[in-house]
Amino acid sequence: MVIVGLLIIAVVVFVALAFVFRSHDRDSAATLVQGIAAVVVPAASGALFLTNRRPRTAHTELALRDFADELAERVKAQWSAAASERRLIHPSPVPVRWRWSSLPVSGPATDAVGIGTGSSRFGPLLGLDPITPADLESGGVRDLFRLYGALDSGRMVIVGAGGAGKSGAVIRLLLDALAHREALEAGARARVPVPVLLTLSGWDPRKQRLHDWLATRLATDYMFRKSEEHAGGVVSRLIGAGRVAVFLDGLDEIPEAVRPVALRALDEQANFRLVLLSRVGELLTAVAAAGPLSGSAGLELLPVSAEDAAEYLTRCQAQPPPDAWRGLVQHIRMNPLGAVAQALDTPLMLTLMRDTYRADQRFDLERFADRAAVEDHLLDRVLPAAYDDDRLGQPRSRYSLGQAERWLGVIAHRMNSEGSRDLAWWQVPRWRSAWPRTAASCLCLGVLAGAAGFFWAGPAAGLIAGAVVGLSVTMSLTYGRAGDSPQLLGRLQWRDFVVRENFLFGIAGGGALGLALGVALLLAHGRVVMLFGGLVFGLLAGVVGGFVTGLSNRSADSRTPIDPVSCWRQDRQYTLTAGIAGGLAGSLIGGSCLGLLAELTDHRIFGLIDGFLSGIALVTVGGLLLSLALSLVGSVTWRAFLASLQLRRRNEAPVRLVKFLSDARERHVLRTVGPVFQFRHARLQDRVEEAFTAGNRPGADG
Repeated sequence: MVIVGLLIIAVVVFVALAFVFRSHDRDSAATLVQGIAAVVVPAASGALFLTNRRPRTAHTELALRDFADELAERVKAQWSAAASERRLIHPSPVPVRWRWSSLPVSGPATDAVGIGTGSSRFGPLLGLDPITPADLESGGVRDLFRLYGALDSGRMVIVGAGGAGKSGAVIRLLLDALAHREALEAGARARVPVPVLLTLSGWDPRKQRLHDWLATRLATDYMFRKSEEHAGGVVSRLIGAGRVAVFLDGLDEIPEAVRPVALRALDEQANFRLVLLSRVGELLTAVAAAGPLSGSAGLELLPVSAEDAAEYLTRCQAQPPPDAWRGLVQHIRMNPLGAVAQALDTPLMLTLMRDTYRADQRFDLERFADRAAVEDHLLDRVLPAAYDDDRLGQPRSRYSLGQAERWLGVIAHRMNSEGSRDLAWWQVPRWRSAWPRTAASCLCLGVLAGAAGFFWAGPAAGLIAGAVVGLSVTMSLTYGRAGDSPQLLGRLQWRDFVVRENFLFGIAGGGALGLALGVALLLAHGRVVMLFGGLVFGLLAGVVGGFVTGLSNRSADSRTPIDPVSCWRQDRQYTLTAGIAGGLAGSLIGGSCLGLLAELTDHRIFGLIDGFLSGIALVTVGGLLLSLALSLVGSVTWRAFLASLQLRRRNEAPVRLVKFLSDARERHVLRTVGPVFQFRHARLQDRVEEAFTAGNRPGADG
C-alpha cells in the first residue's frame, strides 16, 4: 500500500507541474496548485497517520476479568432469551434423560474421569467434587452440569437422534454453568471459565486453526470494539488462559468430508473445556474415519419413556385434565409400544402435541398406523394451529393460512437449496437478480438529482448532477461494503473510527468519484482547475466516509447476539446517522472546495473566506440530502426491501418480510438465534418444503 501511495503522489505532482508550466499565466496557476496542496497535503498526511495507527491494547489481569464478565453477561442475555422463546423454562421442560453411550463415540469412562492418567488435566470447578465412572452411567439434564464441571478430561460428547432434545439440553447446561459462575465472588469467579455456545458452521479446519477461528468468532459475536485486532487479542488471551469453555453444536450440519477433519482438529487443538453435540449417525461416521475425541465422556440422550410423556402432557393442562387429554394420556400409558407412544418419545413431538392441539380437541388414536404417520401429522398441524384465529390467547393474524403456507414454503425451499438452517434477512437479496434493484435505485435518485440540477442551474447542471448521482448509487450498490450485512451502532470510541480498511475503501471510492466529477466539471466549464477540484473533493469525501463508517459498531452476522428486528432497526438508525454525519462533513468539504475554486479562478485570493462561506451555504442542503440518499440506497435494509418487492411480484414473500417472519416467530413457527431466524426445528423446515413443493414451485402464480 505504501508503494501505491507513492505512485499516486508522484502522478499528482507530475500533473501539477505540467499544469503550471503549460499555463499561460504561471503565477496564477502556481497559486492555484499551492492552494490545493495546502488542503491535500495535511489531509493526506492525517489519513496516512490514521490508517497506520494501531490501537493500544491493555491485557492486564483486571482487563481480562472485566472482559470475561462482560462476555458472560452477553452470553447469558442471549441464551436466556432463547430458553424463554423455546419454552425451556415455562412450562416445565420435557424430562430428558441420558446414559453412557454403548456406541463407539468416545473412549473409556476411566480416561474421562482421570483414573490412571497420572496427572490432573482439569480440576473440578469451585464447589464441585470429583466424579467417578459410576456418575457417568445415567442421569438427567440437571446432572450434566456436575459432569461438565468435574470431568478430569474436560471433554463431553452428547449424541442423540433428531428431535431428541440436544439443543435444549445444552442451553440448560450453559445457563446452569453461567449461574454457578455468577454466584461466586469476584476473585473465585475469575478462575471459572465462561461457557459459550457456538455452531460449527463456517469453520473449515483445513484452512483455519481452531484457536484462530474461536478468537475471530467470539470477537465478532460478542465484543463491542470495532477493531477486531484489539478484540481478537483479548479473546485470544481469554482462550489461552482457559477462561472460556466452548460448547459446539452442529457437527452433523457441516459437510460430510469436513467432519472427520474437524473432529481430529478438536482432539489435537482444544486445550479448554469442550462440549460437542451431534446426531448419532454422523458422529459414528466421523469417529470411524478420525477416531474419537480423546478422553471424552460419550453421553447418549434417551427416548422419552411413555410414563414421562404421559406425565408431561398431564402437567401441561389444567387440573383435572379435559376428557380428550385424559384419553390420550391413558392410551400412552396402556400402549407404550403403540404408534402414538413411540412417536411421542422425543421432546420435539411432545411439544408439537402440546402446541397444536387445544384442550377441547380430541386426538384420533386409531387413525395412524405407525410413528412416522403420527410425526408427519403433528408437523403438518403446526401452521394451521399457528394461524388459527379462534385459538385462545393468540391475536388475529394479518396473514391467512394460505399465505403463510406458500411464503414459508418458498423460504424453506430457498434455505434447503442453500443447505442452510439459518434465515438471515439481509441475505434475502441473493434470491433475486441484483440489476433490477440497482437500475431502479440509480434511475430514481438520478432523475431526482437531475431535476434539482436543472431547476438550479440549467440543463448542463442537471445532466452532470444526474450522472454523478447515478454513478454514486451504482458504486454504492455494486461495491459498497455496508450492504453486505447490517451495520450496528455502538459506543463511540476514538479507536473505533480509525480502521484501515474503512479509509482504504473510502479513499479509493472517493478518488474514483472525484475523478468522474472533475471530468464532468472540466467538460462543462472548460477549465482544468475543475478537474483538480473534483479530485480533491472526492479524496477528502473518501476520508470523511472512512470516519463515518467508524460509527458502525460492527457488521452483524448470523451469530451476533441481537434479535432480527433490533438488527433491522439498528441498520436503519446507522443509515440515518451516517447520512447526516457524512452530509454535514461532506458539505463542509465540498463548500470549501467550491469557494476555493471560485476565488482562485477569478484571481481574488483575499476573498477566500467569503468563498468558503458561500460554498458551504450553497452545498450544505444538497450535500446533506445527497448523503442521506446514498446512505439509504447503500444500506442492507434498502436492498432487502427491494428484494421483498421482487419476491412479492411472484407471490413468494410479503413486502414487509421481517414483520411477517417476526409474526411467525411469535406463533412459534420460527425461532431466532441472534439476528437470524430459524424454523422451530430442522424437521419442520423440511416438512414445510415438502408440502409446498408437492403442489407448487417457486415463481408460480397463486
